[in-house]
Amino acid sequence: MNKYDLSGKRILFVGGETGLDKAILQQLRSDEIGEVIVYGQLNVEEIENEIKELVKSNGAFDGVVFNIVHSDFRPLQFVKPDLVNQIMNDNYCVFVEVIRSLKKSRGLNNGASIVAMSSISSIRAMKAKMAFCASKAALDAAVRCLAVELAPQGIRVNTVQKGAVDVDAEKTHIQNVMAVRSEEVSAGNQAPLGKVKATEIAETVAFLLSDAVKTLTGTTIVIDGGYTA
Repeated sequence: MNKYDLSGKRILFVGGETGLDKAILQQLRSDEIGEVIVYGQLNVEEIENEIKELVKSNGAFDGVVFNIVHSDFRPLQFVKPDLVNQIMNDNYCVFVEVIRSLKKSRGLNNGASIVAMSSISSIRAMKAKMAFCASKAALDAAVRCLAVELAPQGIRVNTVQKGAVDVDAEKTHIQNVMAVRSEEVSAGNQAPLGKVKATEIAETVAFLLSDAVKTLTGTTIVIDGGYTA
């Protein structure tokens, strides 16, 4: 029996094919929701027209999950404008443009829930990770503002600040972390409860999308095994 009732809901999932993407999608599809539409456009100039067509073809959405997490470990001397712009685009600008386009296209039903994937990097300084930390901090700030602006329609907007997740080891850049931070221990090893399981993140996303909560908005849920405690 599913913990959260998502039956009949139409969800827009913005992400790719990472291990965490797959875990969240599996959770959503197991909840017998009406429909899950996966969208992965990262070119902000094309998003408005594509979202307009999605809404025209499928109708308005009851939930949005933004799961793009473009991370990077790079010392300051290698953090050039092109890199900063790319990370900021993927982690922040795409989210804002998707939500703006949905609002403009009347693609969000009253009472909809928006969940954006953030990171503890938003609140915890990390060596050689400045661009990523800044981009997720910008995302969290945008969510707080959107929560206020969209409240009249009963739309909730929240983030999940994740720590080290078990499936993160699949990412190529993780294999290069120790070369940049050789004197540090990984966040997963420092967390008192260890790395977070992707399934736990997925269940949290389902909870935030569900009608189990009606007034939780403009905030974040930290899931990091106690790393930032």
